[in-house]
Amino acid sequence: MKPKQILSVEQMKHLKELGLDTSDGSMCWCYALSYKNAKWELEIYEDVINQKRDSAFWEIIPTYTLQDIFDKLPRYINVFCITYKLCVEPLFAGPWAISYQKSMSEPFIVKVSGNLLDAAYEMLCWCIENRYIKTKE
Repeated sequence: MKPKQILSVEQMKHLKELGLDTSDGSMCWCYALSYKNAKWELEIYEDVINQKRDSAFWEIIPTYTLQDIFDKLPRYINVFCITYKLCVEPLFAGPWAISYQKSMSEPFIVKVSGNLLDAAYEMLCWCIENRYIKTKE
């Protein structure tokens, strides 16, 4: 099975609910509203924008790749005059850990998942919820 490459429609809707402007996604989900058996299709966002698809016929939701998420995550966060840096590492048991830490033994926050993209998504949500990433709200 291929590893997960992009965020799901539900994950992107959640980011939007958190107030994040998601219009900068590299890819997008497209849904043909007029087709009875339509399914979400993955497209390159820039191509869809250039085609100027009519929103009366298509629902278009930008989506993020792992690189898109890393571009959004702050490399460092400051908490009470302590600087924590973003760290990504595999754990011995197999899952991935994304954390902000000042040293190997002192993480401030850790998100763990079997899939690197999901761990990055969880950290992105945490950063938004804790105001380390500015939103439009």
